[in-house]
Amino acid sequence: MSDLEQRLRRDLKDLSERVGPDSIRPLRVPPVRRRSRAVRWLAPAAAVAAVIGVITGVSVASRPAGQPLQEELPAIPEPTGTMPPYYVTLAATYPQNAPFVFVRDSATGAVLTTVHLPALVTNYGSGGPSITAAGDDRTFIITETGQNTVGHDTRTVTHQVPASPRFPQGRTITAHVPAKVVTVNRYYLMRVAADGRSASASRLSIPLSQYATDDSGTGIALSPDGGQVATAMQACHQGGCQYTGIQVVTLATGASRTWTTTARGAPFSVSWAGDGHVAFQWSQGYRLLDITQPGTNLLASSVPIAGPPSVPTQYVPPALVTSDGRAVITSTVQNIPEGDGFDTVVGKIVELDADTGQLLRVLHTVTEHHVTTQQNTTQINASDLDQTCQVLSLGPTGVQALVQCFGFGRVDGTRFTPLPGVPNPNASTVSGSDYWGTGVW
Repeated sequence: MSDLEQRLRRDLKDLSERVGPDSIRPLRVPPVRRRSRAVRWLAPAAAVAAVIGVITGVSVASRPAGQPLQEELPAIPEPTGTMPPYYVTLAATYPQNAPFVFVRDSATGAVLTTVHLPALVTNYGSGGPSITAAGDDRTFIITETGQNTVGHDTRTVTHQVPASPRFPQGRTITAHVPAKVVTVNRYYLMRVAADGRSASASRLSIPLSQYATDDSGTGIALSPDGGQVATAMQACHQGGCQYTGIQVVTLATGASRTWTTTARGAPFSVSWAGDGHVAFQWSQGYRLLDITQPGTNLLASSVPIAGPPSVPTQYVPPALVTSDGRAVITSTVQNIPEGDGFDTVVGKIVELDADTGQLLRVLHTVTEHHVTTQQNTTQINASDLDQTCQVLSLGPTGVQALVQCFGFGRVDGTRFTPLPGVPNPNASTVSGSDYWGTGVW
């Protein structure tokens, strides 16, 4: 033993003999640092109008073998936040598309009040209703979307359908469609009473641009403070789409601001991240637009954020961002062939790092076995089921999410609770009597 070690042992022994039990301050567990008040991002009520694809699984980065552990302390559970007292489900029958709005208790799913809205009647087609909510969980905007034809001119459209069991060589469909189709939107502002047991809806005028359409199925998104709406814009004519962008309208004044681009593509899944940022899906990933800064170019004024955990070939699921901007909540789907025309479909709700895209947590997992892959049946097939696993809405604090992943319910952290109000697509057939639904809070 060296002289230095001997001196250290002697000094420590003397120090320990002078310490009494009353001279040591008791240890206290530090309080968990809570996040600032969240502002939700609302997923669109309608699915993204994209060709259905298969999303591959998620891979988690692990520590290389032999690398020393550093500060591997027990993780402090992150607070899940305060659950909103109510959630609202929106359902519509096909083909009438008359919206039925139900305000439900978040804990039990019990219906507290119901609002019936008239159907939007158009002469060409209906995109179905959608719903978006403000951060107070009491203010909602419901949108009905349809299309009208203008004039009598028609054009011929040819569409190549891929091969299927029914048509092994594929087929070509030729249709005569109107040369000019305009989108018609009707908006309702719905306010829910503090106890959730009454609600009123009134027509709302939103002066959107002539290019602000719902052709892409995104609908509008209400800002957390309830003062602004954001919507996707796209103008398509023969030969392609010449104009695309995002418009933000201030409801009190009607003032608007637009960000546009001539780049090929379109914004989908428009949503809010705080009152100053609008998020949207672009191509195979997601972008964040700062509406407080100067600029009018959609892509130059926005920055990429974490994309899907694995890039699919066609379908990109909706994504929501937590209030502090650090995490993205989205979904993945994996189809595992069983043989004989059936798949096992595994859906997950996941939390990703917004900067790196690294998987942080799997919040919810659902597995459906023996799902048909055939396209010519009345039951939902595996490809259709892929689009029904998505996050619908985030609550005002923490990770409090409403999700539809082969079944509707809420996720508190990593705990899933099934809720009523939105049909399970795998439990019904596709027919005119079925109804479509979604939920937000």
